[in-house]
Amino acid sequence: MSKIGDLAKLESILEYIKDIDKIVERHETIENALLDFESKYALMMCFQQIGELANKITSDEFISKIPVKNIVGFRNVIAHNYDGINLTIAEKTISDSIPKLKHTIERIIEKTNEQT
Repeated sequence: MSKIGDLAKLESILEYIKDIDKIVERHETIENALLDFESKYALMMCFQQIGELANKITSDEFISKIPVKNIVGFRNVIAHNYDGINLTIAEKTISDSIPKLKHTIERIIEKTNEQT
């Protein structure tokens, strides 16, 4: 796969991250969003899609900057519901990991676009 295809995947991941931000914003807190039946499922779907996209990135340069194994691992837990979904981990993912991932992806896209 080309770097351009991987960039498109990163841009799609950013869109799912924006969706996560919107869901949390509507509920005022991450905890409220995760306690709401519908938004919890929407958040889990966003995580799954992010994991699917991250798993399809082929550029070693991008993979080295993004925690693909962790993202895909979390996706697998959600998709296969191993022992249920730990909402504490989901909350920490939203509060800590998602902002870091967003920042990293934005930097990758910016840097790649500057090079072209």
